[in-house]
This record gives sequence, C-alpha cells and structure tokens, in this order.
Amino acid sequence: MDKTESSDTHVPKSEDHDHKPHSDESEQKLHSSTTESETTEASLVQVMEAVDVFIQSLSSENNDPLQEIPPAVEPFPETVDSLVSKMESSGLGRDETEDSVFIDAVNRISKSVMRLRELKLDSTPVSSWLNRASSVQHRAVSLLDEEFRHLLDRSREDNKKKNRNNNDGNSSDHNHSSANESDRCALPDNDKEEEEEESFPDFSPESISTLKKIAGAMIFAGYESECCMSYEMSRRHAFKEELSEVGFEGINVEDVQRIAWESLEGEIASWISIVRRCSTLLFPGELSLCNTVFTDASIRKRLFTGLVSAVTIRFLDFSGAVVLTKRSSEKLFKFLDMYETLRDLIPAVEQSDSDLIQEIKLAQTRLGEAAVTIFGELEKSIKSDNGRTPVPSGAVHPLTRYTMNYLKYACEYKETLDQVFQHYESNQTDTLDIKSKLYRDPSLRYIFLMNNGRYILQKIKGSTEIRDLMGQSWTRKRSTELRQYHKSYQRETWGKVLQCMNQEGLQVNGKVSKPVLKERFKIFNAMFDEIHKTQSTWIVSDEQMQSELRVSISALVIPAYRSFFGRYKQHLDSGKQTDKYVKYQPEDIESFIDDLFDGNHPTSLARKRN
Repeated sequence: MDKTESSDTHVPKSEDHDHKPHSDESEQKLHSSTTESETTEASLVQVMEAVDVFIQSLSSENNDPLQEIPPAVEPFPETVDSLVSKMESSGLGRDETEDSVFIDAVNRISKSVMRLRELKLDSTPVSSWLNRASSVQHRAVSLLDEEFRHLLDRSREDNKKKNRNNNDGNSSDHNHSSANESDRCALPDNDKEEEEEESFPDFSPESISTLKKIAGAMIFAGYESECCMSYEMSRRHAFKEELSEVGFEGINVEDVQRIAWESLEGEIASWISIVRRCSTLLFPGELSLCNTVFTDASIRKRLFTGLVSAVTIRFLDFSGAVVLTKRSSEKLFKFLDMYETLRDLIPAVEQSDSDLIQEIKLAQTRLGEAAVTIFGELEKSIKSDNGRTPVPSGAVHPLTRYTMNYLKYACEYKETLDQVFQHYESNQTDTLDIKSKLYRDPSLRYIFLMNNGRYILQKIKGSTEIRDLMGQSWTRKRSTELRQYHKSYQRETWGKVLQCMNQEGLQVNGKVSKPVLKERFKIFNAMFDEIHKTQSTWIVSDEQMQSELRVSISALVIPAYRSFFGRYKQHLDSGKQTDKYVKYQPEDIESFIDDLFDGNHPTSLARKRN
C-alpha cells in the first residue's frame, strides 16, 4: 500500500496538470516579448520615417522658420538613447540587422543636429530638442569609437595568437633550413606550396563591414579626426607587432658601420626578407583594408601614407647605412639584392604620398651607383693585376677562375645590372646637362657635352661586360646625342659667320653695293678673329673627335668663303683698300681652323699670316 502510494506520488498527475499551464505561460510571455519587439521595431521605423520628412523639410527654402519640433520627431533623441544603451550591452558586429538599424538612427540624428545648427533658429523648444539630440549623438559616437577600436584590436589579438601557433609549428622547420642558402636561388619546399595562403590583416568580412559602417557614421557626424586617430593607432600597433614577429626590431642601423661583413650579410638577408614581406603581403593588405573601411580617397591616402612611411623610412635608413660601408667586390650581389628589393617595394606604396616614393627611388639609386662603382673597380683591379709568378704546370690562373665565376653569377642579375647601368648613365648625362649650363658661352657648352659624352661612350665601348649590359640601343642613342651636340655647336658658332657671306642684301638697284660689301667683309673678319682667339684655347681631348670637328668646320666654312671671296673681291678697289677689308685668303682659313681646340694660347692671326 505504501509502495503503491509512493509509486503514485513519484510522478503525480497533478504535477502534469500544473506543468502544462506553466508551459503555456512561457509561450505567452515569449509571444508577448516577440510582439513587443515587433511593435518597437515598427515604432522605430515610423519615427525614423518622420525624421526623414523632418530633415527634408529643413532643407526646403520655402518654409517659415521652425518654431517647434513635430510631435512624431520629438521622442527621437530618447529613442536613439535607448538604442545606445542596448548596443552598449550587446555590442556591434553580432547582428548585422541591429547594427544597420543603429547606424541609420545615428546618421539621422547627426544629420538633424547639423542641419539645425546651420539654421541657427531662435526657438526655445527647438534649442531644447537640439541640446538633447546633441548629447545623445555624442554618446552614440563615443560608443561607435569604442566599438571601432574594439573590433580593430580584437583582430590584432587573433593575429598574435595565430602567429604564435605558426611559430611553434614551424620552429623545427626553420632551424633545419640552411643559413647559407642563396636568397636568390632558394627553391620552395613542396610542403610550403601546400600551405594555406597567408592573409593580412585577418579580418572577417562581417568585421570589415561593421568597421566600414562605423567609420562612415563617425565621419558623417563630424568626428573624422577621432575616427582616423583610432584607426591609425590600432593599425600602427598591429603593424609593429607583425614586424616584431619577423625580427624587424633586431636590425640596428648604428651597428652597420661597426660589424664585420659576414655578420652584416645576415642582417641584410633579414632586411630583404622583411621588406619583401611588406611588399607582397603587409602593405597591400593594409591598403586593401584602408580602401574598404574608408570611402574618401584623401583619407585613405593620408592614413596609408602615415602607416607605411614610418616603417619604410627605417628600411631606407638601413640601406643608406649599408651603402656607406667600404666598397668591395663581394658586396656587389647583396647591393643588387637590396636594389631589387626596393624596386619591388615601389608598386606596394604607389598609393602613398609621392615624397615617400621619391625617397625610395633615391635610396635605390644610391645602391645602384655603389654597384656600378664596385663593378668598375673590379674590372680595374683585374686589368691592373701585375703578378709575374707563372701558374704551375700551365694550369688555369686563379684570376681567370675568379673572374669567370664572378661573371657567371653576375649573369643571374643581368636584367637588374642592365637597369642599374642605364639608370646610372642616364643620371650621369642629366648631371652633365646641369653642369653644361654653368658655361655662359653656348658654343663652349656643346664642346663640354661632346667631350664628356665621348669619354663616357668610349669607356663603355672599352668594357665588353658593360657594353653587353648597356646594349646596342643605348650605345646608338648616345652616339646620336653626340651628333646632335656637334650640329648644335656648328649652328651656334658658325651660323652667324655663314650669314655674312649670304648674297642677299648685297645688291642695290641691280648693282653690288660697295659699302654693304665692305661691311660684310669687316663683320666676317671680326667674327673669325674672335672665334680663333677664343676657341683655340678650348680643349677637345679625343684626337678623333678633334679631327672630326675641324674637318666638319672646314667643309662648312671654306667652300662658302671661297665662293664669296672669288665672286665679290673684284668689286673692291685694288691696292690697300682691298687688303683693308679682305684679311684672309681661302687657304688661310683652313690653316687657322687647324688651330682650334688645342688648348694653347692664341697666336696673333696677323703675325701667323706673316
């Protein structure tokens, strides 16, 4: 009996009946909550629609000055304030629909506040509503700023954990890799090819979408500087942590001049690895994030430039210190590796400020010039080797072996060496053009350009290796420039002399005018005297070019003078009058032209003729 009673009371029927009404009550509460939420959302939609109409009315120029806020809009600040409280509890980035509703509400209250401030209405009810709305707007933007930084920092923490896991997993592989393996020729492992492609920064699409909405709302509300500051600070920290993971902090510019080359090689290898990582992953990733979060192009450029500049300047400080170390042949290929690394960095920062790109190009140019100098000094040392001890048994000379191995390795850099030498020679030409402008006499300017251009061309032609690197097109271009300088010299110096012997203007009423003819001979004599006096002191050091110049001048001037002399001398009175105006016989002209460009003090033409 007791057992039965006990058994019957274990699951009493009355409890089943009691439980059923409880379940119905929960369902009713849930239904009530859902209905209330739907009602609230519907109410919010109605309020925001009323706000849209209100904002539109404020933009109309035909309305009378606003004296009070419409009843449907009056509770809007409190509505937004409630949304702020709700988002403070739940946070952004968890429900896209709620995020959008909140952002839309903040944008509307920001637009209302800005428009009312522009109107400067003298109404107590309006001022009171504006103060309430402004306070809520500030609270809402403060929450957005906090959530903005939280989303950015959360990704940083996720990246740090991911990096730690990767480092733990790859430490044995890293230790196993050969430190002596060439930076240039290392082959990828099959395992590495199968690894998942790395991404940076590692934000989810949902997080990026939320960041973009927040940034847009803050900037629209007039808080651009606060938004940009939060973004820049967080991304700077993220970038610093990322670089620390790959050893960027270990590079010390001050030690570059003190440490041995063998140690510096390791530092250069680390520098190359880090800069390449920035070029291929970190900088493009930052640019992509910045372009996605911010819609304004000027903001994007400013933030991206600020981020990459700080890092890049440190890269350039290191390369600048390396360039200042003592030059030697074994450094050439590391310099070329660094040159290539900076060359590949430029496309990754082309969206930044142009000044930064120019700084990179300048550092690249210095590396290139150092490489050219090393290459030239190597060639010079090979040619000047005066060892008199024969190699035993007629074997291969060590210098031969060294030179061929060096050139063989240089062939791997053929494209880069081609760029380096062409850029170097182009810079040399530009420098010469600047220096040529120091000469006031245009004719002497062209002689300077011819002398230096010829010297460079001959030096390049004299080195098979450099000539092959520069290529035939470069040589042809420089030869063409030399011919242009030559023509410009002739035009500048002898053009006016030839004008003296022009037949135009010599005849008056069909007869040769003696006064005009006499004046022509006087002008020719004076100009030729001055040219001889001046240009016989000038120097053209290359004998072949000197001869070519004299021959071309003779071919230009002598036939013209001989024709003018033969045709018009008879029109002058014979005797002393003729000698007064006709100072030179055609054969004299050729003799005096041969004096030009010797660099000697001029001999008196009259004394020389006698």
